[in-house]
Amino acid sequence: MLATICGSQQQVLLTSFFINLPMIQTSGAISPIESMPPLFQFLSLFNPLRHYITIVRGILLKGVGLDVLWLNILALLGFAVVLLTISVPKFRSQLS
Repeated sequence: MLATICGSQQQVLLTSFFINLPMIQTSGAISPIESMPPLFQFLSLFNPLRHYITIVRGILLKGVGLDVLWLNILALLGFAVVLLTISVPKFRSQLS
């Protein structure tokens, strides 16, 4: 989606630094989500990386199934649908 919004590859790279670092910090990969302030715990719900890490930890470390992880899977599918619905028309308009 960034590539369709930004004008050059350099803009995409610099913009991704401002997006990726907060996403990694609030994903729960570095520090537990429970130790974050309540505001950041709420904001991390809008972070696709949080849901992905929860799914990976659940499968690899805990051995849980889809019955436990279905909410995180639905969240990731929702993010994919939203981002694709925004990105595809912008990309098509760039091609024409």
